[in-house]
Amino acid sequence: MKHRPAAHNPMIMDACVLIDFIKADPSVLRLIAEQVGPVHVISPVAEEVNHVENGEELAELGLTVIEPEMEDAYAVAAGASGPTSFQDRLCLLTAKRHGFTCVTNDTNLRKLCKQERVPLLWGLELLAELHKAGGIPGKEAEKIAQAIRATNPKHITAGIVEDFTNIIRRQESQRSRP
Repeated sequence: MKHRPAAHNPMIMDACVLIDFIKADPSVLRLIAEQVGPVHVISPVAEEVNHVENGEELAELGLTVIEPEMEDAYAVAAGASGPTSFQDRLCLLTAKRHGFTCVTNDTNLRKLCKQERVPLLWGLELLAELHKAGGIPGKEAEKIAQAIRATNPKHITAGIVEDFTNIIRRQESQRSRP
């Protein structure tokens, strides 16, 4: 995982990252929205997440639930399906339309975003940005990454968490330099 500069522009989060953060520590979402940048979720993704009651609960966590444009929904419904879900393709079109950075761990969605030149962040990169912004101590960031791994070991491997931990420790060592 390569570390990138802060994503201070608005972001859109897909279901996989949203679920990871909700299961690990939902309060981190508010910190991300406050310290890193606005975070949006399209309503079809919000409806897909079984771990929250409704969009109001996501709003309490600092996220903005937005309705996708109808023409984007029609374009997705009329287009080829492929390995990417309806919600992910709609997330892509919404990101492109609004100039959002797409926060996803889904490799198929990431490929489409790259093809469409939509900026990307991995879920743990967003957590590293929160740490870099001073919104969370390094040990807490590492603890959240481990919790995400515990609930999603298939996609968040030990190697990914190790790379993340190295980024956090580099950030910590840069802060401690005079």
